Amino acid sequence: MKTLSRLIINETYPNSDGYKGWFEEYPMKFGKKAEENFNFDFNNEKDIIALIFLATIWNMPNYRWENSVGFVAVLYKESLLDIEKWNSQSFIESLDKNELACKMNNLGSEFLGDRGKLYIKGGKDGVFQRLHIVAREYDFLKETLQIDEILNGNVPELDHNIFPKFDNPKLMVEVKGKNNKVIRKPVLRVKVPLILRELKCCSKIEISGEYCCVPDTKVKQMMKIIGYNPSMDYDTSSVIHNSKIIYKYFGLHYDLPLFDFSYKCSKEKSKECDNRNCVIFNYCSKL
Repeated sequence: MKTLSRLIINETYPNSDGYKGWFEEYPMKFGKKAEENFNFDFNNEKDIIALIFLATIWNMPNYRWENSVGFVAVLYKESLLDIEKWNSQSFIESLDKNELACKMNNLGSEFLGDRGKLYIKGGKDGVFQRLHIVAREYDFLKETLQIDEILNGNVPELDHNIFPKFDNPKLMVEVKGKNNKVIRKPVLRVKVPLILRELKCCSKIEISGEYCCVPDTKVKQMMKIIGYNPSMDYDTSSVIHNSKIIYKYFGLHYDLPLFDFSYKCSKEKSKECDNRNCVIFNYCSKL
């Protein structure tokens, strides 16, 4: 397993001693003619809110991550990262989805539009409703993540006990399950490690990297294919369990090598793999 992880790291993050933060690894500009790249500055509360919004949207099932990044970038650029506004249903109803989506598709990025046009998912369990829930419970999130401590220049120490707090019933969204049965699901649980990872990479919190690897569906599929035996459930204990496995093998690269490698993996797309040019074929194909 260690050999496999080294090969995957060398393929996805060559000559790198670790992950530096999302916008360091995936540069983005606010416009196609803009000169400077965007990056988070977690000395500002607006940027921490942007990170929480990013994790919330990215946690939506069957919704490409590019949409999440693009939408939050537009909110940032248009000064729409205002908790009071997102608390207001009238503000949400005033937003023009088509106009925002158009701006998303005009961002300067080499990767956001690679797999088709970006869009905003609507509906009762869509983007706007989830951000409304997060805004409504922002005081709780602020206390949980010790945001005031961060903004005061301190470096709070966090641990695994932070995870169950995100199972707060008020941080749930109603979604349709099998047979159109309405069920309640957490808006953030699986993406809690994303928030922790980005804050840790910027030295804003102290926490073990064991809790900073994002075991989302794509990453778990790669773990299973390669033979890391993840838990395929989505409960809090499974998120922590899978995060620890990823960190054991990928260290300060976190989940990113698995995330990136999933786009190159032939075995993910078919039951049989005969891609002998794959860097891990001699190991993976025997599993």
